[in-house]
Amino acid sequence: MRKAALVLAASLAAGCASPPPVPTIPSILVLPGTGKGFDQFRSDDQECRGFASSEVAKGAPQSSDDSYSAGIRFQQHYDRAFAQCMFARGHRVPVSGPYSDGSQPERSAARTAPPPPPGEPPPEAPPDYRPN
Repeated sequence: MRKAALVLAASLAAGCASPPPVPTIPSILVLPGTGKGFDQFRSDDQECRGFASSEVAKGAPQSSDDSYSAGIRFQQHYDRAFAQCMFARGHRVPVSGPYSDGSQPERSAARTAPPPPPGEPPPEAPPDYRPN
């Protein structure tokens, strides 16, 4: 009886070590690109799903200690490959960052330093801060 329990426990543990399934559907929303018809979108969607599945299958390990974490990594890898493929075909994919509708001018990344305050720099200022 004890031997049967050990065999059962070993087989359950081996079942938990199996790799997570490769994702087959994206978890992100992609919308048809401007001027793209729905039939073109569906065709591209199917091709990009196949591309994403093949990309994930290339990098899928044979076993994983934590199949939940591995499953999340596989889904993220699938979503990135799917989004790249759909974007390359001219469709709209989600991006992170602030939303801008174009009504406000964008701030320039390169800012100029403000002018120095009037008067002489303090005595402890380095020599290169002093005017000539």
